[in-house]
Amino acid sequence: MVKLKEMREKELKLFVIEFNKGAQLDRSLTKSNLTKEAKERFRKVLLSEIICLMDKVDNKSLKNADIIASIKKAKSVDRDISFGQAQKVINVALKQYCFITNQKETILKELDCPLDSTTMKGCKIKNNKMVSVLEEDYAKYQKLFAERHNGFKVLEDIKYDENRINGFIHGSQKGVSK
Repeated sequence: MVKLKEMREKELKLFVIEFNKGAQLDRSLTKSNLTKEAKERFRKVLLSEIICLMDKVDNKSLKNADIIASIKKAKSVDRDISFGQAQKVINVALKQYCFITNQKETILKELDCPLDSTTMKGCKIKNNKMVSVLEEDYAKYQKLFAERHNGFKVLEDIKYDENRINGFIHGSQKGVSK
């Protein structure tokens, strides 16, 4: 049983790594002044925090404050990591995990919407690029999304999901990058 538990954690980490690719976070980090060591620390913290959040999903104890705390912890790795960059993979992986594991509405309501160019477009919030999003901006976006979707902020991401699916079906990457 110990080996199966270890394997599960490795598979979850691989799951998260795929979202890092999909979110093109590495491309975003390349544009920053991060050292190789800081990038590695950031990736380790992301993996650790997301696995911890997934455990909270599994035991039905996930709260939005847990998500925010994990984003802050990831951001604190280096001053050149923005709140927007830190939130991205955490929110995308957690969203996917919750829907794949068919979580109840009480857990889904705790989720935040991953911010990207698609979800931020037209919101009229000053910082509308992932690398420039501050914690205050993030809170404004999530409040707006909650108002639009009866508390289910994550539903704002449906347009992005549709774009990804269509890009896959039609063999194009147009409209797919975040």
